[in-house]
Amino acid sequence: MATFSSQLSRKDTSNPSVFAGHHATVICNECNRSMVPRVVVYYGRPTKSVCPFCGAAFTRFPSGLQQFSQRFSQKIVSFAAFKRIALVAAGFSLIWLLATMEILPSEMEALGIFGSIIFSAFGLTELFYQTIEFIAEQLSHNSNYYWSAIALIVILIQYVRDDLTRYVVMASFLMIVRWILAGFAAARNYSQ
Repeated sequence: MATFSSQLSRKDTSNPSVFAGHHATVICNECNRSMVPRVVVYYGRPTKSVCPFCGAAFTRFPSGLQQFSQRFSQKIVSFAAFKRIALVAAGFSLIWLLATMEILPSEMEALGIFGSIIFSAFGLTELFYQTIEFIAEQLSHNSNYYWSAIALIVILIQYVRDDLTRYVVMASFLMIVRWILAGFAAARNYSQ
């Protein structure tokens, strides 16, 4: 960290920082000098920290939209939500099966059919999302590149095969609903 002038020996030839001991000093990764970083501000919002000696930017602050989206996104890879959704889908499938075998009233069959179809679709959506995030984490990549590639593939599929448009729209709708529900769950956990 910062070297204070009282701790320097006479043999030390390096020049201590003028701000050492007075401000929160950090050492620049580029020029290896102790300094107080300069913060670049755009319309009252900090955008990045810059070394006053060499001009290297070493910290970038997220914009307002990025802060908002970070609040609603969780980059933690966990298949716990998929397991819960699969359990609920299995429960609705059991209701469907028991209603078909006439153990439960026949009115429950529609509930079982719709519940198992809807929760199975959401389960597949969650599995797809967590798989993409897991692959990106294992390869130490940013998952935004994977999602951009998937969006490009979806656009190409819609361009080449018009008959698949309704399925692509349904999958996109499921991903949007999944993002909204997971965002509200993450925001609720963040606020607590």
